[in-house]
Amino acid sequence: MKIYLAVLRTDADLIKLERELQKKKVRLTAYYKAVGIVKLESKQAVSAEDFPEYFLSVEEDRNNLTI
Repeated sequence: MKIYLAVLRTDADLIKLERELQKKKVRLTAYYKAVGIVKLESKQAVSAEDFPEYFLSVEEDRNNLTI
């Protein structure tokens, strides 16, 4: 399984998003409300083009996040 971090649009409906993700066999594992990011798990590649009404961008998690 690959892990992805996606930046949510401000007007994204999380309930509808979860339904769409289930249809495409993508699992929402975490929602970071303060920063507007969701963590996704999928065997297939996930991109912002797959969910343009919900995500501004999607990146594969590489465990190299530094602040």
